[in-house]
Amino acid sequence: MWRAIPALLLLAAVARADDDPPGTVRLDLMVGQTAPVQALPGSRVICDDPSVVTPEAAEDGGFVLRALKAGSTLCGVWLEAKIGGLYRVRVAPKAPAGARSDAGAGATR
Repeated sequence: MWRAIPALLLLAAVARADDDPPGTVRLDLMVGQTAPVQALPGSRVICDDPSVVTPEAAEDGGFVLRALKAGSTLCGVWLEAKIGGLYRVRVAPKAPAGARSDAGAGATR
């Protein structure tokens, strides 16, 4: 029974991501990476777990999401009281120094 707990936790995490609203963009990042998000001027970006991902102002006036630690969080772009976009951000641990990684920032719908 106890051996099944990690598998159940993994399934629960996958199910949670599948419960995101339609149109949610999925971003896969590694710790330390950033990814731009589409936001109109005057928008705010809010993440459910800012210890995993934090929004930052970009040089071009937009926003980027910075991956801080491994985990998953839902981030939303808000303009006044309207949602402008949702992002499910999954953050993987940073690859050990010297390890080859083919992973990069990627977005899917």
